[in-house]
Amino acid sequence: MLRSHPTRRSLLLAMLVLSIVGAVAATASATAPGANGSITFRRYLNTEQSWGAVFTIGADGSGEKQITTPENGAVDDQPTWAPDGSLIAFTRCAENAPCHVWVVAPDGGGLAPVGPLCAAGANEKACPDDANPSFSPDSRRVVFTQATGGVHADAYTEEWIEHSAIAVMNLDGSGRRVIYQGAPYSGDLIYPVFSPNGKQIVFERLASSFTLRSGQRAVFTIRADGSHLKRLTPWEESSGDNPDWSPDGKWIVFHTHVDEDGKQAQIFLIHPDGTGRRQVTHFPQDTLVGSSSFAPDGKSLVISKGVANGDLHVFTIGLDGRHLKKVTHSPMWDSAPSWGTS
Repeated sequence: MLRSHPTRRSLLLAMLVLSIVGAVAATASATAPGANGSITFRRYLNTEQSWGAVFTIGADGSGEKQITTPENGAVDDQPTWAPDGSLIAFTRCAENAPCHVWVVAPDGGGLAPVGPLCAAGANEKACPDDANPSFSPDSRRVVFTQATGGVHADAYTEEWIEHSAIAVMNLDGSGRRVIYQGAPYSGDLIYPVFSPNGKQIVFERLASSFTLRSGQRAVFTIRADGSHLKRLTPWEESSGDNPDWSPDGKWIVFHTHVDEDGKQAQIFLIHPDGTGRRQVTHFPQDTLVGSSSFAPDGKSLVISKGVANGDLHVFTIGLDGRHLKKVTHSPMWDSAPSWGTS
């Protein structure tokens, strides 16, 4: 993956993103079936987007609460609910160290890293960069992106990591193993999410400039044992942005044209076998679109969206694209929503 992990990369490109028309990468996570509860999301705490924290809020916009308090210069990102509602997992990216997966209780207590932290100043040759966590259906493990090895700059001075992999581990950091790894310097395997039955994983693949698909993205599924890799979306539409499973496992949500200038992103649903694709939204040109997550009852989505040269906010929307309702109203950038059970 990029030497600057996608989370860090978003910090470096934050100001450029504001001028992009169509889509902006943000993350969501798997949704457990049940009654609809609170939504967790990431809010940037400064306009430079170099400082961010995890928040929770009711779907009606009530009860907003800041859950984490990272030091200035660190970003807590990609929050995701455990299916049993006991924890929120997220990625913390701070200066001078690889990113790392953390967990925290919904009340802000019990903050802890998942596995040992890397030493300050370490690089991915000495300590893996871990990010994009999502819980297993039993809430006992996380699947995540593991970045290791050397780095290689392309002709555009973008630095790519040698090994990008999908891995799993227990919440104490034990039992760590790689499920699937791409070819060296071939790009990023990001935003892995377990299916509700734990038998499959959906993820996004971003091709590096050392491949024929330079800069393009696509949504893939793979069995939890690393077999039966399948691409669901065409490379040419650059789809992804943390695809998420419906609580019954019958649908996957994603959006098109991630980080593509001049191409309007739209949210789609597709069956895990690649059939039944249907469009949810018909946003007008100049709409910025972030990631989406299913409601626990499977009847709606939580999304993040905004306007060109503006901030993103969290909304809920029906699966038919109707009943769009704004949830967050801060002057800051709110995205990466995940909807938990009550």
